[in-house]
Formats: sequence, structure tokens, C-alpha cells
Amino acid sequence: MDKSIPTEVKDVTESKKRVMRNVLNEIQNRSKRPKHHWRYVVIAAVISMSAMLFVINEVLTDNEPSVAEQPSPTELHMDLSKPTFSEEQGLFFLEGVTLDDSQSKVIEVFGENFTIVQEDDSEEDGSEADVIMDYYGQAKFSFIEDKLDSITFMNVDEDYVDKLFNDYGGFKFVFHWDLDDDNRLFYSKETSQILRASTTMSMDGNLYLSLFRAGLDHWGKKAEYLYMTQQNIKSQHPSPTNTDVDFAKPTFSEKEGYLYLNGLTLGNSPSKVIERLGDNFIIEQADVSESDFYLDYGGVASFGFYNDKVNSIVFRKVDKDFIDGLFNDYDGFKIISSWHEDDNDRFIYSEETYQVMKASSQTPNNDLYLYIGYPGPEFWEHPEMQDIPNPWKQ
Repeated sequence: MDKSIPTEVKDVTESKKRVMRNVLNEIQNRSKRPKHHWRYVVIAAVISMSAMLFVINEVLTDNEPSVAEQPSPTELHMDLSKPTFSEEQGLFFLEGVTLDDSQSKVIEVFGENFTIVQEDDSEEDGSEADVIMDYYGQAKFSFIEDKLDSITFMNVDEDYVDKLFNDYGGFKFVFHWDLDDDNRLFYSKETSQILRASTTMSMDGNLYLSLFRAGLDHWGKKAEYLYMTQQNIKSQHPSPTNTDVDFAKPTFSEKEGYLYLNGLTLGNSPSKVIERLGDNFIIEQADVSESDFYLDYGGVASFGFYNDKVNSIVFRKVDKDFIDGLFNDYDGFKIISSWHEDDNDRFIYSEETYQVMKASSQTPNNDLYLYIGYPGPEFWEHPEMQDIPNPWKQ
């Protein structure tokens, strides 16, 4: 018999069960151990953050208009026909932009929707701009060496400018080229800046609003002269004694041949006018005039001065019934003109002082004017004046 053959077969059932238990225990123990699959952790985090960013972007996109729907900065923030004006330490600002600002500052405020126009001479000071930026044909910004040299808004709302000028509390004046044109100007003594509203520059009748610096040109000279004149006047005049004046019905009187309206006559000083009418006036100048300057009260009364003495008085928009009564009641020398059929100018003349008072509706607006001055050549051509000595020919 072979000795390698066992004499009996052992029962291994218990061994099998023990092995199976050990395997199960090992599997359970491994499931409880921490797992370090870092790659999967990073991927999961990236996916979560991406999802969050996507949700936030969708919310913001829903609340904002698309780029195509968004208006340009100009359309969004400003009306070029009503540019916002402000002043700070003598600097004038239009929509927050002032002289010497850079091109980038203008673009920041007005946007990038501009065109570069051909260089031209600056109308205000004769200097030549390096760059002129044009916005919609409504506003121009002229630069010299990247510094803003002038601003012009070319179609400004007239009512807006009227209110702007009336409300401005700094130094302002008016300059007339002729009866139909006026330039309204703000002037800063500290910075020599001028803000000008005018139709003179416009070929289409639009109202222009320009900001520039006063130099040695005509605007600089006029601004400085009128500024100093007003300063001198206001430093000398007494406190007003009567500012409650009805300019439509001025008080008329005569004394020793001098004709008076509201106690004022030719030869009076600026202080006398302010004493009677108050200091709420605008100082003016005219291109063609015998007066050095005028004091204008609300556009209804004006006093011209030559060598600081009144040489003309004009009351505008005078009441017709008042004029009729004044001339009917006057006992001195008076005439009614007869040059034209529709000409009803009336005159009161003083042979003692050569003063003449004229009432006329022959004005651009057909308003009734009452004027005191010295007669011109046409006055002596009237038939009724042939026998009256002409002092200017003696």
C-alpha cells in the first residue's frame, strides 16, 4: 500500500466557514476606512463653483438690458440742448467738464460716440485747435495739446438759457451787436473764463452756448471793463430808497427845462439811478452806441452813460393810456410826427435844455417806448421845428 494515501478523509466544513467569515470581516473593515480619492474631490468642487457662477450670471443678465438695448452715455445722462451748468472756485462747468480737462475726461462723461472734425480757427480767441471732437453735431470740444480749449453747444433751449442767465448770481453782462442780437455772458474774474449764449455764431438761428477763456480779444476787454465798472458803481452808490417802481407808468415831471422820469434825467450819475431804482440791474454794452455802458432793469428800463453821466433814458412796454394822458395834459411844446401815415410818434421838447422826450411804437416788437435824450438830425427836419433854433448849428 502506498504510504502517501491517507488512511481517512478529514472533515473541512468548519475550515470553509472560518475562511468565509474572515473574508466578510475584511470587506466590512475596508468600507469603514477613509478614502483619499483627491482627484474626485477637486473635480466635484470645480463643478459646484461653475454651477454657482452660471446661476449668478443668469440672474444678472435677466436684470440688465442687453448691450444692444443700452443707450449711449449721452442719451442716458444728459440732454445736449440743456447742458447742466455749475461753478466751483471760479471755474465754469458744463456737464461736469471745464477748460483744461483732457480728451479722456470728455470721453468719460460724453461717451465714445464722437467724430473728429477738421481743424478750424477758434471763433472766440483766434487760436487753432489740434483736435475737435463733435458729438452728434450738437456739441464740440476743441483741444490744444490735449487740454480742453473751448466748448460749444450748438442748439440750446432758449427757455433754459433764459432761466440760467436770470438765476446766475455772479457777474454777468449783455453785449448787443445790433437791435436784434444780444450776447449774454458770464465772466469769472478769478479764472478769466467766459460762458456766452448767443445766436451770432449760428447760420440757422440756433442758440449757441460756448465756454472759453477770455484773452486779449474783444470779449476779454469788454468783460474786464464792464466788471470793473460795475464794481466801482456798487462800491459808491447809496442804499436804494425806492425800488417799488411801475415801469409801465413812470412818473413824469419837468423842472427848469429838465425832463424827468421817476426823478431821473440826463446828466445824473449811476449812483443816482441806483438810489431811485435799486441795484437789481444788468450792465450792458452796445457795438454801435454813443454810450460807454448801460444799466438795464429787467428789459423794461435802460439808462445809457457817457463819462459816468446819463445820456439816454428808455422805458419799454409803457402803458398806452398813460402816454395818452401824459401828452394830452402837457402844456409845453409838443408835436406829433407826420413823416408817415402810420407814424404816431409824439415829442416833448425843452428849448432851455434841448432835451426831447419821445413816445414811439416804431420798435421791433411794436412795444411802446418812452425815451429821453438829445434830438438827432431827423428831429429838426419836422415841419413844426423849422422856426425853432437848432442849437447844434449855432
